[in-house]
Amino acid sequence: MFLPEFSLPVRIPLRFFRTAPWWLALSALLLLTLDADQWQQRFAPPMLAITHLLALGFLGNIMLGALLQVSAVLTGVRAKHAPFWGMALWLVLQLGTAMLALGLWQMQPVLLQAAAAILFCGLISLALWLLHRFWRSGTRSVLSWPVIGLGLTAVSGTLLVGILSYGFPAIGLNEILRAHIVLASITWLIALIIAVAFTVVPMFLVAPAWPQALNRWLLPALLLCALAAVMDARGLTILCLPILAWLFGLLRLLQNSQRRADPARYLWGWGAVNMALVLALLPWLVDVSDTASILMAGHFVLAGVLPIITAMLAKIIPFLLWLDYRLQVPSGGKLRHMGQLFPERWLKRLAYLSIAMGITFWPLFQLTFKAIPIIILLYAGAIAYCLRRSVQTQQVAIVQAKTLSAQTSNQPK
Repeated sequence: MFLPEFSLPVRIPLRFFRTAPWWLALSALLLLTLDADQWQQRFAPPMLAITHLLALGFLGNIMLGALLQVSAVLTGVRAKHAPFWGMALWLVLQLGTAMLALGLWQMQPVLLQAAAAILFCGLISLALWLLHRFWRSGTRSVLSWPVIGLGLTAVSGTLLVGILSYGFPAIGLNEILRAHIVLASITWLIALIIAVAFTVVPMFLVAPAWPQALNRWLLPALLLCALAAVMDARGLTILCLPILAWLFGLLRLLQNSQRRADPARYLWGWGAVNMALVLALLPWLVDVSDTASILMAGHFVLAGVLPIITAMLAKIIPFLLWLDYRLQVPSGGKLRHMGQLFPERWLKRLAYLSIAMGITFWPLFQLTFKAIPIIILLYAGAIAYCLRRSVQTQQVAIVQAKTLSAQTSNQPK
């Protein structure tokens, strides 16, 4: 059920969305400073710092912005003082991300501990509050599963910092590292993508509804498989099964979509295939070289996650701006549809860029790795430009509509 009356003020999710490209651009600039040896070492301090800038700064901002808004419009869950708490969460995420990246880059325990404390308090508070509100609302929301994943990711990350700083708790470093990666990428990131896809794909691509069985059981199955992989590395072999079930369901929906020429349709399919491919290969990547791990992680992000993120932003942002416009200009004015806020030609160009990043990542990594951050920088600039132009177009339309309304009301009758 979609509940537009519970939609958050548009500036709350937009603040997260508009911040994300800046972290991506910073990650690309820092990648340009690395030498060939650092590009080959997945646990080199600069590589760890950049990985967390991408995961928390870029993906984290987009995922949290989407989670807040989707929770509001699908379940009616929103904070009493939403602008205040939205700003507080945004500050916690930016501050924690900056301190964590700096702490990893310089291997400063004090910075790492402070960042872990900030992020743990902020993210655990959000997860517990959302789970409590979902439970009180009495709705069976699929969002509960990625929220549980968010909480588990925060806990595992804090334990990891504790082990690195104090050697406490007494858990093997490799085990907690595997747990943190699985929980962050599967139970939080992919689970939220799947939960959002349950609404976004049928709604914006005019496709049939998802099968009830997938809607009900897929995310619990994904969580159980991820927990099995956390407890024992042999569990990685079954991790791809729920993703494959989701992939086949998604491809069937995309095949029956009435918006056959929509670039978002191809981005969803391309991204989902690549995510499933990496997860299917995951059991054989545990003990491979650093170079192979970096290649697969880069393919997962650039060829799997990024196209889907692009498709999601290109639909969610104009929809939020259009909802906000209709609230401020009930008569309609000159803004008639979402395509005026985010034209399809923008999405086509972003789609070409994001697909090119996925296709060229492996050859560029082997031949001329410095080209990779340059392409990422182009993408960050392009997505930031599209977001800024969308907001400007909406604001100009609001001012014009209100000015016209004022002139009409002042005319003598």
